[in-house]
Amino acid sequence: MPSVTPIGRRDRKKSRTRHDLVEAATKLFATRGFDETTTEDIAEAADVSQRTFFRHFPSKEAALYGDMDDLLARFRVILDARPNGEPLVVSVRESILGLADDYDDQRKLRLLHARLASSYPSVSAYSRAVVQYAWERELAEALARRMGVTVMADPRPEIIAAAAMAALRHSIRRWAKGGGRVELPSLAAEALDALTELADAVA
Repeated sequence: MPSVTPIGRRDRKKSRTRHDLVEAATKLFATRGFDETTTEDIAEAADVSQRTFFRHFPSKEAALYGDMDDLLARFRVILDARPNGEPLVVSVRESILGLADDYDDQRKLRLLHARLASSYPSVSAYSRAVVQYAWERELAEALARRMGVTVMADPRPEIIAAAAMAALRHSIRRWAKGGGRVELPSLAAEALDALTELADAVA
């Protein structure tokens, strides 16, 4: 049986390179600005070629949000582990709050995301069209699995997912506007509680 060690080593190297690129991009964006930083600058700071950069990320925006795939994977695990009989809105609330500590743990990075999105149109557009869309689709698909339906046949998963993302965006905007001084989990809980109360009111 052939050894799998070379594959594991390759994967570890790719992961390290990706991490180095994200770290280099984050530092440069924070000090120089987003438009003022080029992909060549990022590659040089990470000690790789520009071609290597594009093997990992299609754009600077993708590098800025380079950890989102990992967060989505964690979110998927958390939501799928919620009790089957739990009200959907409660499951959504608890799953999102299960990730909220990550935002506090990485306060500077998340504040940088918010600041760049408010200052650079390309970052704002990427955040909405790619990052937030991916989160909303992930949530809708997870809800559909729990409900035993498909998103094409039943509108409820997409509606709940859209409302939850709106609540989360609201809390992140408040958190960023306050400079991260208020705990994000508290703001997220407040916004998601409003969603739960609305769901109860129309039930």
